[in-house]
Amino acid sequence: MLVNNLRAFINARFNVFLKKRMPAASQQELSNRNIFILPSKFGLAYLFTLLIVFMLGTNYQNNLILLISYLFTSLFLTGMLYSFFNLTRLSFGLSQQVRGFAGKHINIPLTITTNKPRYDLHFSFSNQSSCHKTIIEQGESIVELPFYCARRGLHNTGRLKISSQYALGLFTCWTNLDFNCVVTTYPAKKIFNNLAHVNSSEHEEIEGSNIVEGGDDFGELREYKTGESNAQIAWKQLARGQGLLTKTTEQTLGSTIWLSLDGLPSAPIETKLEMLCFLVLEHHNHGTAFGLNLGTVKIEPSVGNHHNQLCLTALAKYKQNTQDTTDRGVYV
Repeated sequence: MLVNNLRAFINARFNVFLKKRMPAASQQELSNRNIFILPSKFGLAYLFTLLIVFMLGTNYQNNLILLISYLFTSLFLTGMLYSFFNLTRLSFGLSQQVRGFAGKHINIPLTITTNKPRYDLHFSFSNQSSCHKTIIEQGESIVELPFYCARRGLHNTGRLKISSQYALGLFTCWTNLDFNCVVTTYPAKKIFNNLAHVNSSEHEEIEGSNIVEGGDDFGELREYKTGESNAQIAWKQLARGQGLLTKTTEQTLGSTIWLSLDGLPSAPIETKLEMLCFLVLEHHNHGTAFGLNLGTVKIEPSVGNHHNQLCLTALAKYKQNTQDTTDRGVYV
């Protein structure tokens, strides 16, 4: 208990230090201000052995043993410099908005820019699986970082730890970068075959056909607005002296469907949200216009990828605190 409390206290103090010295940003570049370096376990054993060799050479006044100790010391210092220069001047970029489904690993793309090859890099978020790259080639490359969350909602990834023990494993060189990345986790992606046999009136409210702008059918003539395309101008009406008008087109999306929690079979709220997630994806894949009514949030019927993301995001945020739902952990 005492050890855990001490570790938590050190992490909290270190996190305060990191916030001041390394503030959050979508783009980060490594320098001596945000790189930490300490001897690894192997490095400490190496240093202890080096100290014994030096003491033996001094005690017996053996120049050969002293020369070996000096050589090993220079190797130790050279390894420290190589470890530091393997990370310095590396640039990273991370998207601040990532989406995925609960219960599945989400790959977060990290853009890396370097002016020379880098070696033996490890990437990991707090309490997440790590990703190892043996070599990062010169130029710009992308590394997929795994992130897993079992619950829906908004989750801050916390700080990303980037570490390396290149070149000789004598030193561990690392950094903790905060990209302020928020992962929007939709309800778990499950298949509910029973919903396909439920009468539509039990879980969907169907209204009349929905007509929206855009399509191949002629809609109406309306007053011209500055900036509209010349191809939309009604030239015949203009020639007849009826003024500058714009031709609009429309399309019929068919019967609009309202998805809501009330019409679903009796189940826990999280299961109902997973059912709605399944229905949203089904209607989106079939190109059916649908709306979503969650009581406090109501999204008008529409189609398309943007509408699909709006509905899934509303399900992810339903009765969730908009603040970070994961600890912004750090590594000491």
